Amino acid sequence: ILFDLNCENGHQFEAWFPSNSKFEVQRKKKLISCPYCENNNVKKSLMAPNLNLSNKSKTKVKDDNKAIQENKLRKQIFKFKKYIEKNTENVGKNFVEEARKIYYGEKKSKPIRGETTENEAKELADEGIPFSKLPWSSREDA
Repeated sequence: ILFDLNCENGHQFEAWFPSNSKFEVQRKKKLISCPYCENNNVKKSLMAPNLNLSNKSKTKVKDDNKAIQENKLRKQIFKFKKYIEKNTENVGKNFVEEARKIYYGEKKSKPIRGETTENEAKELADEGIPFSKLPWSSREDA
């Protein structure tokens, strides 16, 4: 049995024992010592139980955890999208033109968003104009 142990100085460490009773015998005889400070006054700390789940149960747990994480990510992206929409002006297909005007000082600087093709995005990058691609499309359900 693997136990998480604590010494009286607050160090935490693990140790293997044949059984709980063997642990108690060794503890009472002061045969267990902390690997950090060699203190013999040790006790078991709280541990999470090791559940023996079948492979099917483990797979279901992994799938459930993956679904939970994906749902959290979708919610975070949705919140991020709403923040962007609230704090930027949508210039639509005029994005490249507006970005250049702002970058070259022809227009007052302001946060904008819009659409661009891959070629237009490459041109902006080649000119050194800073922009970011967002992790969604312009579709309403994105």
